[in-house]
Amino acid sequence: MIKHISFLTLLILSLPCLLFSQQVKNFDFSKADTLAKHVKYENDLNRLTKELTGPFPEQILKVRAIFMWITDNIAYDFKFYNKTYYKGKEPKGFSCSGDSMGCELKKNVWEMEYINKVLDKKKAVCQGYSMLFKKMCDMVNIPAEIIPGYVRTEYYEIGTPGDLDHAWNAVLLNGEYYLIDATWAAGGCTKDEDGKLLSFHKHFDDYYWLTPAAEFARNHFPEDPKFVFLPHYTIEKFSANPYYEPAEISRIKLITPASGVITAKKGDTIHFKLAYAGYLNKLQINTNIFTNPDTGYWEDITRRIKMWRLDSLAIKKQQYVKFKRDGDSYAFAYAVKDYSLDYIDIMFDRRRVMRFKVHVH
Repeated sequence: MIKHISFLTLLILSLPCLLFSQQVKNFDFSKADTLAKHVKYENDLNRLTKELTGPFPEQILKVRAIFMWITDNIAYDFKFYNKTYYKGKEPKGFSCSGDSMGCELKKNVWEMEYINKVLDKKKAVCQGYSMLFKKMCDMVNIPAEIIPGYVRTEYYEIGTPGDLDHAWNAVLLNGEYYLIDATWAAGGCTKDEDGKLLSFHKHFDDYYWLTPAAEFARNHFPEDPKFVFLPHYTIEKFSANPYYEPAEISRIKLITPASGVITAKKGDTIHFKLAYAGYLNKLQINTNIFTNPDTGYWEDITRRIKMWRLDSLAIKKQQYVKFKRDGDSYAFAYAVKDYSLDYIDIMFDRRRVMRFKVHVH
């Protein structure tokens, strides 16, 4: 009898959190978004934060206004990235060798100076985005954390955790932590073949706003395990995730196989099943053994004018994969015919959406 009462008590206590989690996606953020796009920073972070959050009694709307203002006003500092992370250098951080109280005071001063530089330049790398978000949440008494960790950003990183060079946030709403990445939500950068960043393009991505932990964990893993927020999820499991194309990750979910690292024998058939919220006309598979050739090329007409030309021979060489569609799920298969198979790229209408690593024995 006592067990039944305890379970019922837990259920009643957890019900508000469950209801809030279900309501998060149904909140109307339009007023907070509109306000965030009109409020200007005038060299006073306290005033800015109050103007953004004051009109809203709900904490989630306060956080949304802060998040939207940061993503709309702070650009990624790709030049700083090239001077530091790209060259394998660790940016200067706070350090102190004095007593704990004195160091805490110095740290607060250092953080405020750093944040003020971000606001003045309107540029930051992930450290600046995450520090600014936490500071603004602190100002309105909303608990938030900065989470350093690993991210998977390249198709060749399957089987590894990627680089420990990113930071994002967790914010506590109604007793539950929610994940956000203001850096990636703000836009993206173009890069050259060597990985050097060329430019930043502002493009808001709502996927990184209060992202469910299971989805966030596909390309983020915290340095501190307490911020994993998933049972039995390890860095090894994270490393085994497939690669998701950034532009498609919000629309695609893996159903089978269970891992992005596939072990197979020659003669095996690998069965894939994906849920996809976008439109798919033709499906192809590229591997290290066979890659569908480009169907056209750009021809220089004049110095300033180029024209796209179709390559009839390349079009004839295209190989397409049959698939079965059931609602928003797509099922297809790939036969392993060669011991040298190393990777499989899933192509939707000639766009890579995922990559899997394969070990054939």
